[in-house]
Amino acid sequence: MHSLQGTLSRLIGILMLAACALLSGCLAIIGNQPPPNIPPEAPNVVSLDPQNWYIFYSAEMPPHPSTDPEGAWSFEPPSSETGGHVNYIQTPFNATTTLHNVNITFKVESVAPQYIVIDPADIPPATVHIFFEQQNDNLVDANGRWWAGASLYNLGSKDNTMISYSVPLTPDQWSNVYGKRNAQSFYSALENVGWIGVTFGGQYFWGHGVALASGSAKYILVGFQVN
Repeated sequence: MHSLQGTLSRLIGILMLAACALLSGCLAIIGNQPPPNIPPEAPNVVSLDPQNWYIFYSAEMPPHPSTDPEGAWSFEPPSSETGGHVNYIQTPFNATTTLHNVNITFKVESVAPQYIVIDPADIPPATVHIFFEQQNDNLVDANGRWWAGASLYNLGSKDNTMISYSVPLTPDQWSNVYGKRNAQSFYSALENVGWIGVTFGGQYFWGHGVALASGSAKYILVGFQVN
């Protein structure tokens, strides 16, 4: 009986992992603490001060990005040889009025970069996406975090050029942790938004981390607005 139960448990686990691998927003951050409740400097405004941006769930990374003369802030992806990876970079945000679009401008300066995705169940190319997170998210609720699929940038595809995206804050443009779209859940999360930023991952797991196997790269955030 115990042997059968063990077999069934392993089978269920394998099936869950297989299903999760098909969901672009799926993210397991087991063992990590949810982000703290940090109020933004002003409502409806995304701060561009690098000290107001936090690097979470990463390894071999500083707690904040650095100031950069070519933009608001920047960071260099860590080396995979040291076990480093970058996952989430986010800033406190609060909406007190109806907002319509998220706008981002950035540049990736690189020389012969070889990006890798960290999750072995994921596939390249490495990506970066815009996302937002509810206040008091517990990292378990499927509707705690939302990603903008239209903000997909494949790292290396247009490096060394300026990239801009404008994504409407409408439920047809955003998917939750499991890659699902739901208007009611989306607007509920938007009314209680506590964080906004970018995540790094692969084609399936948009926040599971990216590292640099060789070459050099620097992600420079130039602008980030919600209006």
